[in-house]
Order: sequence, then structure tokens, then C-alpha cells
Amino acid sequence: MNIKTVNSMANLARLFGNELRIKILMYLLEKEEACVNEVVQGLNLKQSTVSNQLKILKMGKIIKMRKEGKKIFYSLADSHISVILNTLRDHVKEDE
Repeated sequence: MNIKTVNSMANLARLFGNELRIKILMYLLEKEEACVNEVVQGLNLKQSTVSNQLKILKMGKIIKMRKEGKKIFYSLADSHISVILNTLRDHVKEDE
């Protein structure tokens, strides 16, 4: 495995290493798609906090966005992200 691949994997792992981002990602996994206000209300967080985390996740290619009029909707980037989240959840539940 080359160093570029290893670095990319480490960067991806860091994105999943934040509790707030995991909450947002699990919300998007459950809802399939949501705008910022829905995430804010659903998780009881500040809009600036959610917007900042969504920006980080989008830059990391973990989520994608689409515009509908003035609203922007966010969803998981692809099925790989769903698999990672479900695997993490299943692994943790084994210890409960």
C-alpha cells in the first residue's frame, strides 16, 4: 500500500473521530437527506456549529449537497459511508 493511500485513510478516519460529526452523519443516515435547519432542530445544536461541521464533512467527501431553490440539502456521499457508519454502530453494540 502506498503512502498516499495510507494518508487518505488516516484523514478519513479523523473525520469519523469526532462525536459531533458522527451525530450529524447518523442523523443523515437515518433521514437520508436533510437541510441545515432540520439537522439543527433534530440534534438541538446551533446553526453555526452544524454548518461548520457540514462544511468539514463536505470537504472530506463524506457528504454531498444538492440545491432546491434557496435550500441546500445534505446526504451521505455514497454507500461506502453508510457501510462504515453501520459497521461502527454494530461493532459498538456488540459490547453493550
